[in-house]
Amino acid sequence: MFALNTSFDATRLETPFYLVHGWDAQGTVSAMLGPRPSSIQEKTAYEWRRKFQRDYSYALACAEDLQVQAKKMRSDVQTQKWKELTERLKTGFEKGDAVWLYIPKVQTVLSRKLAHMWHGPFRIDEVHDDFRVRLKVEGTGYRVNPWVHISRLKPRALHPKRPVEEVEVGEDDDFDTALLPEDSWEPDSGRDEYEVEKILDLRWSKRTRTSKRSKEYLI
Repeated sequence: MFALNTSFDATRLETPFYLVHGWDAQGTVSAMLGPRPSSIQEKTAYEWRRKFQRDYSYALACAEDLQVQAKKMRSDVQTQKWKELTERLKTGFEKGDAVWLYIPKVQTVLSRKLAHMWHGPFRIDEVHDDFRVRLKVEGTGYRVNPWVHISRLKPRALHPKRPVEEVEVGEDDDFDTALLPEDSWEPDSGRDEYEVEKILDLRWSKRTRTSKRSKEYLI
């Protein structure tokens, strides 16, 4: 398509791309770099090819520099996050705390998106070097190394206990079971059951989702 749009038309004395858009088509490298001053007069194909090779090399060098800068920026951000995480976790984990352990292993038949990555909870048995802890894995059924990095741990949420205080109900809100009807404790499922007197018609229906046929009766 690029060759057809940039081909010169002898009748209109222009290219189809120029007639549609109003400017000459440019290559990917030329569009990325834009106009650049040059002292070479592009009169021959050899000069044009040399200039295109220089522009392509310049574009590759710029792309490589941008990739290096982006990688360094991501590395600095990740390093800062790990430093903040380490400072927060060093003061948060103590011996005896209940934590969840991150295990990224997933079975081949399971989807990684729906798999459970956090296992446990485990109890911290020992804290060592401010970034490594020892978990109590005996009797839990997990075959993992007890020494893990704190980046793979997160504290277990401790929910408050349920209230055990007795609630006093006033006389106006209390009721006497002796005053209730005798059938108040019986289920009402029998009221929805009826006896079929006659079957008027029968048809087969097919579900589009399961492609399973089932009978439907008109009674």
